Amino acid sequence: MTPARPAQKPRTGIAPLPVRAARPMPGRGLPDLPQFYYHTNFCELLDFVSSKYDSVLRPQHLNFIKAYYDLPRPAQRAYCRLVGRKGFVFDTTKLNYPEIIALETQWDTLRETGFITAPVPQDFTAVLQSLTKPDLLSLMVDLCPTLYKKSWKKADLINAALTHLDFETICLSRSVIVQARRDTLRFILFLYFGKIEDNLQSFTLRDLGLVKSSGFKSDYSARFDCPDDAASAYFYAGALADYHDGTDEQTAALIDNVNTWPPARCEISQTHRDKLLRKLGGLSERLGDIETALSLYTRSDNPLCNERTIRLRWTRNKGDDRVWVKARLENLIDAPGSDDEFHFAEDFYARKFDKKRTGGMTDLLRGSQVLKLDEAYRNAPERAAQRYYDARGLETWRTENRLWKTLFGLTFWEELFESDASGVHNDFDRMPVGLRTGTFYGDFKDRIEAKLLHFDRPDLVHVRLLKIFASRTCFGNGVFRKSGRSMDAVAALLKHAPGASIAAMLRLMAKDYSNTKDGFPDLMRVEPKGGGVTFIEIKAEGDVLRRNQLTRLAQLKACGFRAELARVNWIVDPNQVYVVVDVETTGGRAATHRLTEIGAVKMQGGEIIGEWSSLLNPQRPIPPNITRITNITDAMVAGAPLFRDVADDFAGFMGDAIFAAHNVNFDYGFMSAEYRRIERSFRFAKICTCASMRKLYPGYKSYSLKNLCREFEIDLTSHHRALCDAQAAAELLKLVNIRRMENAQ
Repeated sequence: MTPARPAQKPRTGIAPLPVRAARPMPGRGLPDLPQFYYHTNFCELLDFVSSKYDSVLRPQHLNFIKAYYDLPRPAQRAYCRLVGRKGFVFDTTKLNYPEIIALETQWDTLRETGFITAPVPQDFTAVLQSLTKPDLLSLMVDLCPTLYKKSWKKADLINAALTHLDFETICLSRSVIVQARRDTLRFILFLYFGKIEDNLQSFTLRDLGLVKSSGFKSDYSARFDCPDDAASAYFYAGALADYHDGTDEQTAALIDNVNTWPPARCEISQTHRDKLLRKLGGLSERLGDIETALSLYTRSDNPLCNERTIRLRWTRNKGDDRVWVKARLENLIDAPGSDDEFHFAEDFYARKFDKKRTGGMTDLLRGSQVLKLDEAYRNAPERAAQRYYDARGLETWRTENRLWKTLFGLTFWEELFESDASGVHNDFDRMPVGLRTGTFYGDFKDRIEAKLLHFDRPDLVHVRLLKIFASRTCFGNGVFRKSGRSMDAVAALLKHAPGASIAAMLRLMAKDYSNTKDGFPDLMRVEPKGGGVTFIEIKAEGDVLRRNQLTRLAQLKACGFRAELARVNWIVDPNQVYVVVDVETTGGRAATHRLTEIGAVKMQGGEIIGEWSSLLNPQRPIPPNITRITNITDAMVAGAPLFRDVADDFAGFMGDAIFAAHNVNFDYGFMSAEYRRIERSFRFAKICTCASMRKLYPGYKSYSLKNLCREFEIDLTSHHRALCDAQAAAELLKLVNIRRMENAQ
């Protein structure tokens, strides 16, 4: 039976301490926290675990909770402070908590009750890690003065100490303590968070307002109702944590003791076990131990483990390996664990046994549409492709994973987050467990199928999704991010795509969310004359088509959508429009200084087709040194418009052009900062005339605007005035594009 939390006894003979709020972090505007917020949070966690996991807690856990509540309140607080710190070895003389009365007495109480102990030889590494570098150097100079260098990093000093010193040779003060009962506490934290946690930072961030608790439900159920299930899941979650953060010895022990691992008794432990086997198998491969890797991979039927086993046995080619691979591939083609696994097995079989020279991904790439786009968009091929289709009158949306995850999350919001059976178990859970373990569809099959039937009336579905979007998603969730742009794309999909196709794709996601949550194509193009939608994956030169992307294209086709691949060939487009910009400012940092003038020149085909310029009121004095450079005075900008007053006009002048400037990141950074101040985005492809001239016209001592104008006889009569400098940079851009087109031929 779970121990009841005893009432805290009032102190007698001691005047009550005033309740002081914790000091806020300077400059952040964070709220003051109650003086003992950490104690309140720890008690909240213990009370939650006690009430929800009564059937799971074993005697050692119940005893821990009872012993904690039996402590005097100041000792409870001292222990909470240790729980909140990094590590588990501490020097109490360096712990200063003035809000806790008689702190030394509390440490003694914790020793007497077994919550802290003295270090033992097994704690030697942790003891060394707890020391500051000066303390570590002091220890080394006393015991092994010739075996280290002061310049060494702390990690190297610790390794030297472990090599040359013994635990017994160092003299530790009684003030050095070790947090005891760590595994018991770790298990209690695991029950609450569903993952390995070492502290209560989530609670503190919540209290500071830096992380919002989800608030999906007013009451939560336990994630486990069986002690053995919880113990199994805890073992595998802890083993994964040790793999990531532990020592080489811990990892080796995991592999050596694989035969003693507990059964994976529930979906959570099975998911963790498969991941652990995959990680350890991959490590063994990297170390060249193929036999160990195979022994680990074959313990899991996870698709990634199956793939690695097949590839390794094919490469090893010992005994009946090739016969086994053929039979295994045929089995996976007939009964794949996922669509990704099917495509791997089919492709590998075709290339190895049907002697097909290329794989499905290569064939798809070779047969895809080719888009010729201006190379100025090299860093944004998806945006360039969207612009290409938009210019041809085709409504196109950047979708990727956001579209489908938003639609999925909103469609099944109640099942995911609000149902009694939903897999969220506290205010910090963001991702329902059923999505990670693959049980979501089975848990809610009837409700899911009923909702999918509604997609024959997309208008009603859209209204319902809008209501959920407006009323529920103020809470954070792990499925999708709240975005009006994503909702617009959802509306376009519902309007133009067949409802049966949408329902079919959502069904696939519900059945296997972990393997279908990503890899969706970059773009959704609305076809004219009621032709539905086409999903397009964009690949530029050097991009690789990943298997999940190939699978998603195949799934979308199977659901009734058109889905295709488009390859980008970079060219120099002679008809590309550029806007060459120069700005004058009150200083050099976009985050803290403001614009005083913008000058812009629009170019197409080597000809200037428009100009735009304006002085701006920076709403602050212009420093004298800036005035000496630009000749722009406070009097000149006093009656000038504010940036917000010209923002629409300048955006209209930019249109869909490429942003060009000399040292483009300076001008682009200031423009972006000004738009952010008025809560608007400013995103354009950009090209730098300085960098381009340096690349295409090498050999000059200086590539400043002034020097290049002198070298190429470009007029710069009003240097450091925005329009004049923009006109000069436009002439440089002409030279850049001439050389770019010559090189492209």
